[in-house]
Amino acid sequence: MPVVSLSRRAAFSLGRRLFHPDWDETRNRACFGRDVGPHGANYAIELVFAGQISPEDGMIVNIADLKPLIADLITPLDGAFLPDTLPEFAHKRPTAENIALYLWQNFPATVVEATLTELHLEEGAHVRVEKTSRTMIVSRSFEFAAAHRLALSDLDDAGNMARFGICSNRAGHGHNFNLSVGVEGQPDAQTGFIIPPQLLDKVVTEEVFARFDHKHLNEDCPEFRELVPTSENLALVIFRILSDRLEREGFRLARVHLQETAKNGFEVTR
Repeated sequence: MPVVSLSRRAAFSLGRRLFHPDWDETRNRACFGRDVGPHGANYAIELVFAGQISPEDGMIVNIADLKPLIADLITPLDGAFLPDTLPEFAHKRPTAENIALYLWQNFPATVVEATLTELHLEEGAHVRVEKTSRTMIVSRSFEFAAAHRLALSDLDDAGNMARFGICSNRAGHGHNFNLSVGVEGQPDAQTGFIIPPQLLDKVVTEEVFARFDHKHLNEDCPEFRELVPTSENLALVIFRILSDRLEREGFRLARVHLQETAKNGFEVTR
């Protein structure tokens, strides 16, 4: 029998400070950067429910039943200052990961006959946490620019134009690529991060930006000397490079999403 899902979004904002009370200022700043000081953050939460459509009212769960539950969930956070306001954060850093975990643990697993299957938390424009009963993934977004030409060496210009259209223009063409990198794990008990943001930024800078940013993929990048630099191949190459590097650092890459244009997106998962 088909399973239908329903999602409901809500928004809230709070103030916070990321610091470990047992660490000195230098260590805290090395771990949390500017977030060691008081600052505000905007959040959007999306709750996903799965179930069967009721033959009586045609719904999985009535939105009217969800509204007060979601309001009760986010009210303690909305306008709060963490860690001071909520005792749940007395010994936990209020990272996006720990806030998502708090939300997951404080919402009913079932509402009527619907089951909560996923919780997504967006922190600003560049951080996203996805929580299910089995996994947690934190994603950070990056942007880089690169040019490429789609062409096969055994085809002439007319043949490549027929195969790839204007993407086979001999001079190539460029994109501003949006890259989302998702790392799977559990929040560290000391930092609250699945992976320290500064470390992920460093890895992406060294492994992706240094290779591909403001480069012509066909001309400048050995990864594409024999490989057509489609965005599918670019996403796969980035996934393999980041997966190897993050594994050496002790982390597990779950997903890479590469947005080429507003219309075209490509994703590689483990």
